[in-house]
Amino acid sequence: MSRPTPQPHDRSPWSSPIVIVAIAAGVLIVVAGALAALLLFDDGTPESPTSASSAPPAAPSIVTSTVTDIDTSTATITTERPRPTVPGTDWQGFPDGPRCNGADDPAVMIGETTRSRIVICQVGTQAGRLYYKGSADGQSVEVDYPQRSGDTFAVTNNGVTYIISPESLVISQGGETVADEPMLAHWLR
Repeated sequence: MSRPTPQPHDRSPWSSPIVIVAIAAGVLIVVAGALAALLLFDDGTPESPTSASSAPPAAPSIVTSTVTDIDTSTATITTERPRPTVPGTDWQGFPDGPRCNGADDPAVMIGETTRSRIVICQVGTQAGRLYYKGSADGQSVEVDYPQRSGDTFAVTNNGVTYIISPESLVISQGGETVADEPMLAHWLR
């Protein structure tokens, strides 16, 4: 009896050593390309593997604060307030009026004549947000947004204009001067 001659197997083209080497080389190229892309397109974030070694150190963007625990039963918090030179006033004006409205509204200007008292106040810490308060002969007036030019303020209310300078308070209506009162005391912050 004769032995049958072995028939060659039908081999899969994927099992060829050349194909396997080519697939392995392709995978290595893809992995190397991905790593190269990560290294070349580093966005500088701290998570980036090369940000610390290949780039010069950048200034930190985090601000560090130190908080100290204090005993609040004995702690005193002081706030720097302006000290007006007009007698009988504090940082908000005249204790018996006129006086700044808000608890944090400082006086910007305080003036006194023989007849009138004037306070120009700032709204909190909002530079440029001012209001005028004045009193004379038992009457008082409050007007928003006085205009400042150097050390002089001007405000108009119902056709009456008040010009307050270190020298005087001039009140006019319809172009006519109603009063020109020399300043006895004046303070400007």
